[in-house]
Amino acid sequence: MAGPGERRPVRALEVRLLAWQALDEAMPIFPVYALLFTDAGLSLGQVSLLLALWSVVGIVLEVPSGAWADTVSRRGLLALGAVVYAAAFATWVLVPTFAGFAAGFALWGLSGALTSGTFQALAYDELAARDARDRYAHVIGLGHALAVAAMTVTTLLAAPLLAVGGYDLVGWASVGVCLVQLAVVASLPAAPPVVSAVELQDDVPGPGSAWARWRDALRTGLGEATTSALVRGAVLASATVLALQVVDEYFGLLFREQGAALVGVPLLVGLVGAGEAAGALVATRATGWAPRRAGGAVALAGALVGTAALVGDPLLAAVALTGGYGLVQLTVVLSEVRLQDTIEHGARATVISTSNVLAELLSVAAYVGFALAPGDGVARPLLVLAAVTVLLGVLVARWLPPAVLPQVVP
Repeated sequence: MAGPGERRPVRALEVRLLAWQALDEAMPIFPVYALLFTDAGLSLGQVSLLLALWSVVGIVLEVPSGAWADTVSRRGLLALGAVVYAAAFATWVLVPTFAGFAAGFALWGLSGALTSGTFQALAYDELAARDARDRYAHVIGLGHALAVAAMTVTTLLAAPLLAVGGYDLVGWASVGVCLVQLAVVASLPAAPPVVSAVELQDDVPGPGSAWARWRDALRTGLGEATTSALVRGAVLASATVLALQVVDEYFGLLFREQGAALVGVPLLVGLVGAGEAAGALVATRATGWAPRRAGGAVALAGALVGTAALVGDPLLAAVALTGGYGLVQLTVVLSEVRLQDTIEHGARATVISTSNVLAELLSVAAYVGFALAPGDGVARPLLVLAAVTVLLGVLVARWLPPAVLPQVVP
């Protein structure tokens, strides 16, 4: 059992990990950027193409960057990701055209690729190094809840920011949050790579050794994600529930389509955020759920999203989405913990990135569906996606590994 001197560094690490997660979603521009695009003259199809570009960039860069996170300083990659994140929103403000929005999404996709698997691997390995691996579910679940809470707060702040300075002020405020996140990153452990040059058959010191370690991490992570039945199932389940978050990109458009005023959209999105936060908090107590129960939660989430698309009233739609996205957030945390617990080899970030790539592929399919949907509204394609989500619940129940029982030390 850890003594008082050991618990204090763990608590300090947890605070920093929680702060990073909260700041990553605390962007005032999130609830209104789809409206920024349409008010700049873009059609629903063009908005969906931008979102698809965002995912494609992530697909291309996610796994290679995950392998780098198993090779070089993870803190360095997180710092670079924060800088690129800020550049993405600055580009939207400075160049409010289709080309500028596309460049911003490309930068955002790069930032996400640099940080997603990197952060999760850093958190898990650093906690494990302090004999606190069992704290990971708590840190990630509470972190998701704080992230949603931070997003909810900044969503509510978006209304007065819009009233005072329009989209420009909302955008620059988001850039400022990215810079605060950069300061938090500077306080994290350096997190040295877990795939060492010693493990390579052709271990040769010199300039080429980093590339050799990168290739080894890539090979190890992809191998485990595809050949281990347990890890493969966890990767598929995690990717599926992560992709379900694609719907929130269209919340603002749905609410305005149903009659909500511009300044009221952030408030409705904030209500949905409260449900997501609650779902993430419950997830810390649901990590032992059976796969069938988790699959049932996904199916119920799909039914609630479909209800939101049908009701025609923005407030009722927000209430339905609050419940539905609370369940989605719960299963996101649950599946992420199961994936981490099944990984046995060193290339943890690469395996996680493989799951993220699959999630992005599914997201692109959804974006293309919205872009090709007949008419200009989002309710009909949202209803189709909700029906697909209900069916995906069956697959999640099949793929998700059972909970890992705690080891009993004699």
